[in-house]
Amino acid sequence: MPETPLKNQIIAWLRGYDYWFQYAGNRLLEGENVSDELASSTYNLFKEDYGLKPIDAERAEIAFNEIAVSATSAVEHLELQLIKEIENVNALASGQSIPICPNLTIIYGGNGTGKSGYIRLLNNAFNSRGDKNILPNVFNGAATGAPNCKFTFQSAAATYDLQYPLQKDSIEFIQFSVFDTQSIRVHLEQDNKLNFTPSGFEFFEKVIALYELLKAKLSADINANRPINEFVNYFLNDNAIRTQILNLGATSNEEGLKVLGNYTEEDAAKLTALIAKREELKALDIPKKIAELQMLLSQLLEFIDRQQSILDCLKPNDIEDYKSLINSFHKFQELAKQEGVKSLEEFNIEQLGSNEWKEFIKASRSYASLIEANRGSIAYPSDQENCLFCLRPLTEKENALINSYWNLLKSEAEGELNRIIQVIRELEKKLKGLPPAKFNESTTLFDFVNSIDPTLAARWNEIASASETSRQNVIQNLANRNLDLPMTSFTVYSNELDGFVAKLKASIADLFQKNPAKELADLEIEIQFLTDKSLLNKLLDKVLAFVAAHKWAAKAESSASAFNTKSITIKQGDLFTSHITDKYTDTFNTECSKLNAPKIVNIVQRNARISTLRKLQVAGVVANSVLSEGEQRAISLADFLTEVQLNPYNKGVFFDDPVTSQDHLRREKIAERLVELASKKQVIVFTHDIAFFIRLKIFAEASGLNHIITTIRNIGGTPGVISPDLPWIAQNVKARIGTLKDRLVRLKKVEREATPDEYFFAAKSWYNLLREAWERAVEERLFKGVVERFLLGVQTQKLKKVIVTNDLIAEIEKGMTDSSNWLHDAAAGLNPTPPDTAKAEIDLKFLEDFAAKCVPA
Repeated sequence: MPETPLKNQIIAWLRGYDYWFQYAGNRLLEGENVSDELASSTYNLFKEDYGLKPIDAERAEIAFNEIAVSATSAVEHLELQLIKEIENVNALASGQSIPICPNLTIIYGGNGTGKSGYIRLLNNAFNSRGDKNILPNVFNGAATGAPNCKFTFQSAAATYDLQYPLQKDSIEFIQFSVFDTQSIRVHLEQDNKLNFTPSGFEFFEKVIALYELLKAKLSADINANRPINEFVNYFLNDNAIRTQILNLGATSNEEGLKVLGNYTEEDAAKLTALIAKREELKALDIPKKIAELQMLLSQLLEFIDRQQSILDCLKPNDIEDYKSLINSFHKFQELAKQEGVKSLEEFNIEQLGSNEWKEFIKASRSYASLIEANRGSIAYPSDQENCLFCLRPLTEKENALINSYWNLLKSEAEGELNRIIQVIRELEKKLKGLPPAKFNESTTLFDFVNSIDPTLAARWNEIASASETSRQNVIQNLANRNLDLPMTSFTVYSNELDGFVAKLKASIADLFQKNPAKELADLEIEIQFLTDKSLLNKLLDKVLAFVAAHKWAAKAESSASAFNTKSITIKQGDLFTSHITDKYTDTFNTECSKLNAPKIVNIVQRNARISTLRKLQVAGVVANSVLSEGEQRAISLADFLTEVQLNPYNKGVFFDDPVTSQDHLRREKIAERLVELASKKQVIVFTHDIAFFIRLKIFAEASGLNHIITTIRNIGGTPGVISPDLPWIAQNVKARIGTLKDRLVRLKKVEREATPDEYFFAAKSWYNLLREAWERAVEERLFKGVVERFLLGVQTQKLKKVIVTNDLIAEIEKGMTDSSNWLHDAAAGLNPTPPDTAKAEIDLKFLEDFAAKCVPA
C-alpha cells in the first residue's frame, strides 16, 4: 500500500479541529504565508467559534485539496563558484579570493596561515553549529569595520554575487553547511534540531507564527476589555451598593445590579421625607445641651470641693488656733530674748536679741555641727581653735562667747519659739496652696444657680467672697506674726449645693434618653443608600457595559488555551518520526559503515516546540562520555553527513580538518567518502594535514573527479593569503620542476647582487630541493607510483608499466650525485665552492629530460 502523503496526513489531522483552525490550516497548506489578512480573518472565525462574537454569515465548508504538492523555495541548480573580497576577518589578508570547484575543492593551510579565520567566516554565513567568533585584527590598533565578503553563485538563470552579511537572509546561504571541531562537540553533547525544514514541515512553523499573531490580537482585545473601575470614586458610602461597585468584574451579577439600580418614584419620595426628618432632629441640638450641662456639673463639683477646702480652714476653732499661735510666738520670743540678753550683756553685742541676730546664730551653729561631724564629733570650739569667720585663734573669752551662743539655742524658750515658727510656716503654706473658689456674676455657674434659686446664689456669692478675704487675712497675719487684720470664721458647708448637683445629673440623664444620635445614624444610612441607588440608576448602563467587557475578557482569556502549541508539537513529532527519523537512522548507519565508525550509537529523539531534537547516545549515555576521541569525531561526522543528505535543499558542504585524531585506516575511509560525496554536491575541505590533503587528491584523480587544489599561506606575517601553488611536499615532479625554475630566477639575482655567503646558502637550499625532486621522480616516473609516500599500500597493478634500464639508473645516479656532492659538510681545508647558476640550469635541464623519458602511469 503506498505511503500516505504528508499533506494528506495533515489534512486528516486538521479535520478534527474547530472551523477557524481548519480554515487557516487549509490556506497555509496551499502555500500561503502568514499575513495580517490571514491573521485577521482567522481571528474573527476564532471569536465566533468561542462565542466571543456572533457569527456574521453562513460559513462555507472547508475544501481541502488532498493533492500533495512538493514545493520548495530553495534555489535549484545552485553552485558556489567563488569566495572573494574578504575584509575585517581576524587578521586575514584583505581582498583574497578562493575559487570553488563544482565538485571537490581541497584547501591546504599549515598552522598559523589563517585557515581558522576563513572557517569562522563560513560558520557565520552558512548553516553551522561551529565556532562563529570573528575577532578584529588584535595586532592592528587601527579601527576596522564589520567582517564582510562576497559569494559568487551560479544558478540555472545567471551568475550573481551576494554580499555577506548585508544579504545574509538570502535563501542561498541556508543551502550550504559547515562542519568544524566545535561542531563535533555540539553533535555529541547537545540536543540538535535539523538545520533544514523537511518539505511539508514548514506548515507547522507557519502555524506557530500564526498562533503568535492570534495570541497578540487576543491579548490586545483582553486588555482593551478590562477597563479600570472608576465607579468606586462615586460610591463612598459603606453599603451593599458600594460592595457591588468595589467588586465589579467578570463575576458580577448583572441582574442584581439592575435591582440595586432600579430607582423608583417611591424611592425619591422616601428620600425627601427622610432628609426632612433628619433636619428636624438636627435642629434639637441635644448633644450641645448635654455638653453644656456636663460642663456646668464639672464647674459645680469643682467649686464645692474648693470652697469646702477653704471653709475647712476657717472654722471658729481654726481662727482661735491662728490667734493663739501668734500670741505664743510673741510670748516665747520675749522669753528667749530676755535669756539671751542676760547671758550676753557683758559682750556688748549690737542688735542683741533681734531676729536677724538669732538667724545668724542658728546658721553658725549649723556650720559648726558640720565641722564637728567631719572630725569625729569633737566639739567646736575646743582648745586652740580658730574663728569660723576670720580664722584667727580664739581667746578664752571668745570661746566662752561662742559657747554662750550655743547655750542660748539650747534654752527651752528658744526651742518652743522655733517650734511655733515652724507650725506658722506650715499653716501659711497650706492656706496659700488652696485654689480659689470663684462664684460671682461673671461665672456661668452663678447664672445657673441664680436662675433656679436667687437667694441661695446670693448667699454663696457672699460666702465665697468673704471666705476668700478671711483666708488672705489669715495668711497675712501669720506671715507678719500679728493680728492686725480681721479673721472671720465660718460654720457653713458647701453641701448646701448638692441639690443642684442632683438636678444637673438628672437633666443630663434625661437628655441622654432623648438623644436622637442613633435615630440620626439610622436615617443617614437610609439616605445614603437611596442617594447611591439614584446615582447607580444614572450610571447603570455604563456599569453594565463595564461588567460585560470584563465578562468578555474572562471568556476570551479562557479560550487562549486554544493557542497551546503542545498538540502541534506532538503531531509534528509523530509525522517527523514517520517521514524523517527512520530515514535518518538508516542513513546514519550507512555513513557509520562507510567511515568505519562504531555502530553502537542510537539516535534519541524528543519533541520541543515545533521542533524535533535528536541526541547521540550509547546505552542511554551521551556518546562523548563513552567513545574515544577518534570514535567521537567519526560519529559526529556521520551525523553531519546524514543531515546534509536528507536536506533536499543542500548543495554543498565545508569541512575543517575532518580527520583530526583519526588513525590511518579511518583517514583513508573519510577521504574516500568525501570524494564520493563530491560527485553529488560541492565539497570544500580545509586541512593542515598534508597526508590527508594528498589522499584526497589521489582519490579524486583516481576517480576522475573534477577538483581544485589551493593553499592558504602566511606571507610576511600576514595570514590568509590564497595561492594556487601546492606546498612543496605535495607537488608532483612536473610541479617541482616548475618551482625549481622559479627559484632559479631568484637564485641568479642573489648571485649577481648578494654576498658570496648569501649565495652559498641560497644555492645549497636550491640543490637540496633538486635532490628531493629526483627522489620524487624515482617514485612517480621510474616506478610509476607503485610505491609512494602517503599511500597505505603498494599499487601492484602499475608494475606492468614499470621499465627500468641501465641508462635510466645511470641518469638517476648522476642527477642524485650532482645535487648531493657538496650538500654534506666538508673539511674546512677543501673550501668547496657551490656551482654557479649556469651549472644549476644544466642540472635542472638534466632532471627535466629524465622526467620526459619516464612519463607517469
